[in-house]
Amino acid sequence: MPVTDYFLLWKVTVPSSWIAAVIGFILAWLAVKMKFGKPVADLFIDALFTTIIVWKLSVIVTDFETVRRAPLAILYFNGGTFGFLAGLVVAAVVILLSRKPKPPMMSQGLLLGIVTAQAGYQVMMALLNESAFLIEGITIVVFGMLAVLSFVHAQNERIPIVYGAGLFVAAHAFIGALQPVGFTGIPFTATVLACILAVLVTWRFTQRKETDGGIQ
Repeated sequence: MPVTDYFLLWKVTVPSSWIAAVIGFILAWLAVKMKFGKPVADLFIDALFTTIIVWKLSVIVTDFETVRRAPLAILYFNGGTFGFLAGLVVAAVVILLSRKPKPPMMSQGLLLGIVTAQAGYQVMMALLNESAFLIEGITIVVFGMLAVLSFVHAQNERIPIVYGAGLFVAAHAFIGALQPVGFTGIPFTATVLACILAVLVTWRFTQRKETDGGIQ
């Protein structure tokens, strides 16, 4: 969903995408905390902040000359699509290689956070920006239903993570095909990479439990 509107907050003009992203992240944290408790919610927030920090600092790579001339540019600019995707990759590596104890149902919590954050973002973008009424309606209905279903069935261990992640990617691809930005923007790529992260964490977590069990 393209940005068409900007809002004045405390004398600062911000794009609607910032507001949508913040609301999506808050809803995701609340959903994960309600279903899986604070440890899993904190893990989700750690991954989120890692992504954001790398995204902001990656401007050093994507626009080194500007940062060299004005170091404070780091506060106002970011690394764009490249930086955001790099942030997701770094967050994935940190989670996968971490030796810290993993909370129970961590993978389910991460997937719930991913779906809720993206659904919240997409619904708010549809509400805050101008677009074709049909596209807005389909976006709100599809992502709203996905968020509700994900929340209701989040603790159902009979549903493999890979199935849930695959369904969400397929649904987002359907919506992406209808939207002007299509598959070229950050949101769809973020969905794909984040869902791959959830599947990899599941595999890693399962493998580690089997190894620990074998040692015992």
